[in-house]
Amino acid sequence: MTEVEPFPLIRPVEVASIRSDGLALHVEADEGERAELAKLFGIPAIAQIEADFSLTKKGPRARVTGEIWGRFTQTCVLTLEPFDSDFRETVDLPFDEDPAKALELRPEEEAPDPIVNGIIDLGAIAAEFTALALDPYPRKPGAVFEFKDKNDVEIVKPSAFGALATLKKQD
Repeated sequence: MTEVEPFPLIRPVEVASIRSDGLALHVEADEGERAELAKLFGIPAIAQIEADFSLTKKGPRARVTGEIWGRFTQTCVLTLEPFDSDFRETVDLPFDEDPAKALELRPEEEAPDPIVNGIIDLGAIAAEFTALALDPYPRKPGAVFEFKDKNDVEIVKPSAFGALATLKKQD
């Protein structure tokens, strides 16, 4: 079995630590984590990733809700220039100790993510939603596609007056 490389942004929360009235947490990626994530996502830079999460628990199930926001730099597909983009993503994820069993009991609901070894990683959630916010074809505001090939020749249909002018030149 191959070893899985740890994700650059890790904020583990023990599900057992979630109180009956819930748990609120703030996550902020530091400079090193942002640099590693930018490298992983193949973008020039990430200036900010922050998130506010609310965790609730009921039996073997837990729910993470909240909001993730930040700023990253992408490269324009038209101009190849870097530009900054702000993002904001809403999170509402169910978790369960046994997702397969939970899906059997409630097939009409969204399949929950697994609670692994009693832990939910809020850092991984923040990083995944940041990746989802990336535009696969980023375009710098105001960038316009204008392709002109030097080999393209404009074809002009001759007009009737042009044909008459050619006859006049032959005389």
